[in-house]
Amino acid sequence: MRTKTLLLAVAALAAGVISSEAQNVYSQNVVGYVNVASTGGTFNLIANPLDDGTNTITDLFPSAPNQTEIEIWTGASYQLSKKIAGNWTTNLLLYPGTGFFLLYPVAAGAVTNTFVGNVVVQQPDGQGLGTNNTALPNTFVMQGSVFPISDNLTGTNMNLGNSLANQSEVEVWGGASFQLAKKIAGTWNTNLNLGPAQGFFILSKNATNWTEVLQ
Repeated sequence: MRTKTLLLAVAALAAGVISSEAQNVYSQNVVGYVNVASTGGTFNLIANPLDDGTNTITDLFPSAPNQTEIEIWTGASYQLSKKIAGNWTTNLLLYPGTGFFLLYPVAAGAVTNTFVGNVVVQQPDGQGLGTNNTALPNTFVMQGSVFPISDNLTGTNMNLGNSLANQSEVEVWGGASFQLAKKIAGTWNTNLNLGPAQGFFILSKNATNWTEVLQ
């Protein structure tokens, strides 16, 4: 991955839990920011790691240069938005955990985007921690961790590999091609490393829930 990510700061995990009854979503009141550095002219597969309140590309990428492109996967094809004369052709929504391709123009050189917002926790555990559940269909989805954390396919924090059944697949983008990992007889043939704000494709053998643990 040419995308380099770094979780730079978060507020204390001991902060009080705030609930939203309307959406049945909880926040640990953990606020931080994640820097994502990319190179112009190179496709980067990343994911929104934080909730900024709107999660539109206008707000998430306020300093993106003109001619920047963002593509999301709809399940059958890509939907493209391009920044032209200061405006995006479509103001796409990128909820936390949504994966997408980002392409800056070659002339932009090295560009760093800073994601700022709250860590989303659906189910707090009363100890300043909690879990998040993502429904995965048995078809390709472009996804990323809802939490700004690093892990591998056999790790228990992101917990992706453990949530997927045998014959499931995960693909990461290396800048020119994908690297595939497949779960066979309970073991991943490649134990991919997954970073904060990194996007990837998931093909779950069965519809399932991906449960991540914030700790």
